Amino acid sequence: MTKAMSPLIALAMLASALLTTASIATATAAGADTAGGADAPTITTAFEWAINVERGANNLPPLAIDDVESNQARAWSSVMAFTGTLAEDPGLAAATAAYEPGWTRAGENVGVGATSQSIEAALMASPPHRANILGPYTHVGVGVVVAGGRLWITERFYG
Repeated sequence: MTKAMSPLIALAMLASALLTTASIATATAAGADTAGGADAPTITTAFEWAINVERGANNLPPLAIDDVESNQARAWSSVMAFTGTLAEDPGLAAATAAYEPGWTRAGENVGVGATSQSIEAALMASPPHRANILGPYTHVGVGVVVAGGRLWITERFYG
């Protein structure tokens, strides 16, 4: 069964395609952790790992990494980078429901910064973002885009 793509997801995919070349060039030129010399997939893995380390430190089970949710998170990070605007995705619930009809809760963290460490620290220092990381979810998708010397991150949780 094929599901129709929402206009917002289509825009996100277009923005992602447009930013791919810029992201690769920026990551290569940036050097450190604007992406620490690392590429967006490596930084994504670091965020996923950090989420589960925080959960483990709080006696919570790790979250399963959801590739579909990660693709949607990356698409939203592309939209934020393309528009230069940090914002939560108003289409989160609809996007989650479109491929995971059994979900009961969803949450989202977004961030932008020079390093993954600074973004992680800011998310953990913010009570609502920390609550998402340590929340009653079962899955997470993380999407990172490197653009203009900055990291744009979206973390999507559902359970």
